[in-house]
Amino acid sequence: MKKVFEKQRVTDFESKECSGCGLCENVCPKGCITMSEDSLGYKRPLIDDSNCIDCGLCSKQCVIVHPTETITPMTTSAAVRSNKDKIKLSSSGGVFAAIAEHLISKGWMVAGCIIDADLNPRHILTDDVKELRRMYGSKYVQSDTNGIYKSVKDAIKSGKKVLFSGTPCQVAAVKRYTKSNENLLTIEVICHGVPNVKMFHSSLELYNKVSIKDFLFRDKGQGWTFNNLIVYKNGSVKKINHRLSSYMTYFLEGETYRDSCYECPYAKSERGADITIGDFWGIVGRRADLKEKIDIEKGVSCLLVNSERGKTVVESCGIEQYTVSYEDIKDGNEPLNHPSRHTDKRSVILTEWRKRMNWAEVNQYWKKHDFKLSYLIWSSIPVSLQHKIRLLLGKR
Repeated sequence: MKKVFEKQRVTDFESKECSGCGLCENVCPKGCITMSEDSLGYKRPLIDDSNCIDCGLCSKQCVIVHPTETITPMTTSAAVRSNKDKIKLSSSGGVFAAIAEHLISKGWMVAGCIIDADLNPRHILTDDVKELRRMYGSKYVQSDTNGIYKSVKDAIKSGKKVLFSGTPCQVAAVKRYTKSNENLLTIEVICHGVPNVKMFHSSLELYNKVSIKDFLFRDKGQGWTFNNLIVYKNGSVKKINHRLSSYMTYFLEGETYRDSCYECPYAKSERGADITIGDFWGIVGRRADLKEKIDIEKGVSCLLVNSERGKTVVESCGIEQYTVSYEDIKDGNEPLNHPSRHTDKRSVILTEWRKRMNWAEVNQYWKKHDFKLSYLIWSSIPVSLQHKIRLLLGKR
């Protein structure tokens, strides 16, 4: 049943009805909406009442309250980039990188999330391969989309073709903003949910944030997993096993996402982008035969092609595809079945966070309640042996 919604402005929405995608900020004809942090640091729209004309466009265009159309995938496969040397640059099988590089070589522009010099996750638009490489790899924090939808629309108006990569709500937003222009191709990541930037930055204070030059959420040098890598300004590096990170622990357990992520209208089997990508977790258990065809230790993507445009592009980008059932993929990817869930622990974590908006409070809670000595022991095991153990236990 279609949801009936009569609220006039986005500031009338409950927190669960706002994904922070920023579309309302872009569509406001008076420019009176800005994305501002709420009491927990999550971005939500703020309206300048002195300029608002109560046109209602912000609420009418909302992609959460009024979701965009979704469809059943045309094809589903396990996928890896044909250029094996470049797979290590990506979090899983290198599908996004292969597509994006190919399209830039054909004169396209690409929009996606980077971690900038100030360690801020934000969307940029580029036709430069060097800039493009900053988009590779997962970012487990909400990106700043300020201005990106307009930049994409302007590029299309100038005659450019654009590939946009983002979370499902961001993809829905750019499609709505550009009216699904035929020169826009979209790739969505399988998204569990997003913590906010203030949480991310505060967690980096535990590692001397002011001295950090770059941060990788998933360092392939530590295997196909969720381990972080910090690069310091003095050239030194620090490897962080995700089990020894309170930020990653609570991200992976689904306890720190914004409220809307637990009721996301795009977390289901039907998809909204031309192409959907993610990790193919559980590939060994579901398709053991592929161990002979894919170097699983380097990472494997799941690839859902949802449109003819997506199919045409994927077939020309140097991607090896192995047909699998959609059930095989959904088995290891919760958001293809339903929105993420949290436990009662979430309220405790957010209470600790709210005290001073200091991740150190949350980290202390983690040390007392969720740190285990076994995690420290596991982190000392060589990466190659960890991979073999995961295979034996059916964890890949």
